[in-house]
Amino acid sequence: MDLSSIFTRLAAGALLTASVVANAAVITVDNTDAGFSSSGLNFSTYEPGYFGANYMADTRDSAGDFGLWDPTGSSDWVAGIWKVEMMWTSGPTRADNAAVTIDSGSTTSDLVVNQLLNGTVWNDLGEYSFDLSGASVMIDDSNSTSGQNIIADAVRFTFVSANPSAPTDVPAPGTLLVLLGAAAAVFRLRRK
Repeated sequence: MDLSSIFTRLAAGALLTASVVANAAVITVDNTDAGFSSSGLNFSTYEPGYFGANYMADTRDSAGDFGLWDPTGSSDWVAGIWKVEMMWTSGPTRADNAAVTIDSGSTTSDLVVNQLLNGTVWNDLGEYSFDLSGASVMIDDSNSTSGQNIIADAVRFTFVSANPSAPTDVPAPGTLLVLLGAAAAVFRLRRK
């Protein structure tokens, strides 16, 4: 086997690896996935536009209901900056003040979400620096007004970048591909 075919095979393998890494940067946790837990919520398909097979709704005028999404069980989860988005269904009894807590593993951020608006689309909750373990997003009915209910459907985590405190001596995905491509170009030039 000549050097040219070795570089070609290595470049093809690196391209496949870079493609897999790039495609693994999104983790979606649905209400039926192992990374979801809840209390006081019931499965529903009443309102259309949910992610997956169904969504969950709390019983109106009850207290202590919550849904919690934990992405750390995914083999794609790494510590870093992740964009967090939440989806819910539309409906006239949705909470206009649902309490959402983003737990990074070391800090928490509290938000208030109006689920009367933007149903059936991914709603951007912001970018957060997450630890390797202990990360979660929780919605609860602690703010809900009488007659309103919270909806727990799906949360999507999209990897943005490594934490600034992460090691900087680790090559970024795709670095190997660039280096192999450069080596192949040099080899072709030297051969001519």
